[in-house]
Amino acid sequence: MSDPGRPSRGRPRRAETDRAILTAAAELLAEHGYAELTIEAVAARAGVGRPTVYRRWPTKEDLVVGTLIDAVRPLEAPKTGNAADDLCAMATDFVTQLAAAPLGRVVLGVHAEGGRSAKLAALLHEQYLQPRDVAITELVERGRQQGELREDLTAGTIRDLVFGPLVYRWLMTGELDRATAEALVGAARQAISPSP
Repeated sequence: MSDPGRPSRGRPRRAETDRAILTAAAELLAEHGYAELTIEAVAARAGVGRPTVYRRWPTKEDLVVGTLIDAVRPLEAPKTGNAADDLCAMATDFVTQLAAAPLGRVVLGVHAEGGRSAKLAALLHEQYLQPRDVAITELVERGRQQGELREDLTAGTIRDLVFGPLVYRWLMTGELDRATAEALVGAARQAISPSP
C-alpha cells in the first residue's frame, strides 16, 4: 500500500498523454469495435508505449469504460421546478444527443459486450451507469415529494419507463429524432404520473 505522506515515485501523469490515449481508444472503438480493440493498437495510435497505457488503465476493460466516461457527458436535469418535466427533458436530451454522437453506437456495442464479460459488466455498472442512476433517482425522489410522480413505482421502474423506450427505439431503428423521443416520453409521462 502506498503511503499518502510519501511523494510518489516516477514522473507525474501528463494530461496531454491521457487525452491522446482516450482519443485513440475512442477512434479505434468507433473503427473496429470492442472485440478487436487492443492496448497495443491504442498505444501505437496515441504515440506512447504500452506501459504508459497500463499505468493509467490496467486492463482493456478499464480503458474502455474510462473512454466512455470521458466521451459521454453526465446526466444533467434542467431545473424548471417540476421534477416530472425535468426527468422527461433529461431523458429526451440525453438519449437523442447520444444517438446522434459519433460514439453513440460504440456505447451500445460496449454495453452489449458486457453481456459476455462479467468484468466489463461490473465496471460499466459501477463506474458508468451507477453515477447516472444516482442523478435519476434524486430527480424521481424530488418528483415524489412534490406529488408529480407515482409513489407506488420504484425509482428504477420510473427510469425504465422513461429512458427504456428511447433506447429501444434507437437500438431497433438506428436513429432517434427529437419528435419521436418526445412522443415516447409523453406516453411514458402518463404512466408515471399520479392519477388525477
